[in-house]
Amino acid sequence: MKQLLISYCLAVLVSLFVFPESLNAQRTVVKRSKVVRKRAHVRPVRARRVAHYRYRTLPRWGRTVRTIGAGAIGIRFGGIGYRFHKGIWYRPKGKRFIVARAPFGARVGMLPVGHLKLAVGPNTYFYYYGTYYSPTIDSKEYQVVEAPIGAEVDALPEGYTIVKINDKAYYKFEDAYYEPQMDSANTERYVVVASPIAN
Repeated sequence: MKQLLISYCLAVLVSLFVFPESLNAQRTVVKRSKVVRKRAHVRPVRARRVAHYRYRTLPRWGRTVRTIGAGAIGIRFGGIGYRFHKGIWYRPKGKRFIVARAPFGARVGMLPVGHLKLAVGPNTYFYYYGTYYSPTIDSKEYQVVEAPIGAEVDALPEGYTIVKINDKAYYKFEDAYYEPQMDSANTERYVVVASPIAN
């Protein structure tokens, strides 16, 4: 029995050295497939170019807010206590405030950051968020004025309406009408025009 076991062990050892290829051939080779995960291509989201594109992060015209940011300036005009903050005018509405049109004739000591300087004929105006300012005689303050005919701006506050008169589209904001025009860079601009008369 002992001799039989020794003979068997010797036979196994001999087969390992003499026939290594046959043993390798019998081995099952398992290849791990590499999983490649494709990253989804995400396109950047771009805000659609609209008339209020430049002011799209600001509150909509006519919106009611509970509070106004720190640094708001109180301006009393026509018996109403307005608030002026970062170029936006707020009118009190109960215990809240509403984004409103600046009262014509009201004055501010400083223009908002990002305002446009406009030349209309011999006059100079400044524009921001639907409001036009004219420098006073001493040039130390700026007075709110009506939209001057011929003024060309790059954006309107959200809250305008598009009206069609005589088969032509206009942007109407408060009492002013704006005619859309394309500039040399193929960008839409908005020109203040006289109130169009329907045929």
